[in-house]
Amino acid sequence: MLRDKFLFLIGTIAVMGVAGCGAEATLLRDTMAGGIVSYPFQTESDILTTAGRGAAFRLIGEKCPQGSKIVKEGEIPKVSKKADRVWRGQISSDRLWAIEFTCV
Repeated sequence: MLRDKFLFLIGTIAVMGVAGCGAEATLLRDTMAGGIVSYPFQTESDILTTAGRGAAFRLIGEKCPQGSKIVKEGEIPKVSKKADRVWRGQISSDRLWAIEFTCV
């Protein structure tokens, strides 16, 4: 019984750790014809290989089941909400990549 509780605790901690490390994509703008998704990245070499890019294309696929076309993509500034309230327009050092797309 104690062993089962221990294994459950270890499993829960492992799942939380993996979930915490995942980079999630966010739908920044949702329009009738497409939208903009973004995901965090660390370095230029991460832009195409990060898990966030896969998550971004999954969101695009959900929005556009018949297919999509990338209009534009590139780095956008990530504004800290706390800093923005205090310093109006303060930009944090975190990096975001955005993909603008249209559904076909």
